[in-house]
Amino acid sequence: MRKKYDERIFLMMNGFYNWKFFCMAILMGIFSKTHAQTNTGALENTYFYNKSKLGKIQFKFSSLGYIRNNEYFNNIADGYTLIGYYLNPKVNYQPHEKVSVELGAFARKEFGTNGFKEIQPTFTIQIKQKDWRFLFGNIEGNINHRMIEPMMSFERLVSAPLEHGAQIKYQKTTTLKNSSITDETFFDIWLDWQRSTSPGQTHQENIWNGLSFYSPALMVKGFKVKGLVQASVYHAGGQNVQSVLPVVTRVNTALGIRVQKDFLTNQSLVADNYYVGYYESPYKGTAYYLNGYWQHPKFQIGVSYWFGHFFYAPMGNDLFQSYSRKFNSNGYYEPYRSLLILRLVKDWKVIEGLNLSLRVEPHYDVQNGKFEHSEGLYLKYQLH
Repeated sequence: MRKKYDERIFLMMNGFYNWKFFCMAILMGIFSKTHAQTNTGALENTYFYNKSKLGKIQFKFSSLGYIRNNEYFNNIADGYTLIGYYLNPKVNYQPHEKVSVELGAFARKEFGTNGFKEIQPTFTIQIKQKDWRFLFGNIEGNINHRMIEPMMSFERLVSAPLEHGAQIKYQKTTTLKNSSITDETFFDIWLDWQRSTSPGQTHQENIWNGLSFYSPALMVKGFKVKGLVQASVYHAGGQNVQSVLPVVTRVNTALGIRVQKDFLTNQSLVADNYYVGYYESPYKGTAYYLNGYWQHPKFQIGVSYWFGHFFYAPMGNDLFQSYSRKFNSNGYYEPYRSLLILRLVKDWKVIEGLNLSLRVEPHYDVQNGKFEHSEGLYLKYQLH
């Protein structure tokens, strides 16, 4: 056991002190003891309750135009480009101040293909009680869960924009005692029913459950400190189905701490440490995920370091996995994955409800000695 531990520490240090990235490692050290990536608030769905619309039918609309380019040359993740848009017009009715019902249609178009890639109806019934909300139908999915990227890929914003099931959310912003600093407590637990089955069918059902919790913050010597807890369970199976695939249950967990220092005007330094786990009997994996970023009103700059050992998360970003998802590398795996990532984000608020976000993320694959990168441009519009 001691030998395995020493090997992990050696490999981590080898990644940190690779001379090509010594300066990046120093920068990350300044941030921490070590946000789970940069802030994605400009692209999240925003809930809006309009008391004047009670008992009336209201038109709502959301859309996202995107360009996503992944330049990857490893044996773990494919490189490709996604470009397209999706539209979700809907009507909303509030029969009571605590209840709203939405009905709409969703269409996704990828450029370079004929027709629409996906067309679906959407439906959500929502019950609100103070700062709690219960949603049934189409839930607030992908980046709205605020999961770390190794457990849930940012790219699901464009590749899997719809989630179906049930969700309970709690969001409350308060001002910390004896200060003017605001803080948000966040809780999200959900069930995403991705695929159904029934007795006699040849395919399995696929279910994804998750929990994301950002605790209330404490002020410690001018620093805002809060705990972070995330977990997800992916299950593929079903009773009396005629599938040759084994029943699988994959569990991922992440425990972290955030340390934030606010300064000047709406600027902050944020640092997160995470210990991440993977369990699927009889397999186990662990990882360390260290992040630091400078959040400025006009941009964000962040550095992340990932060190994973036999880690796997079904919904996570392909790059962080030990087991290959590349189309021609079936069965390939790397026991250790070590990545050093630079994150550059620029958000523009064009008009009310219309946000443009540019994300550039070069990284260095320490184990394989490769430079790789991804870029994305996202135009989100939300009409309440």
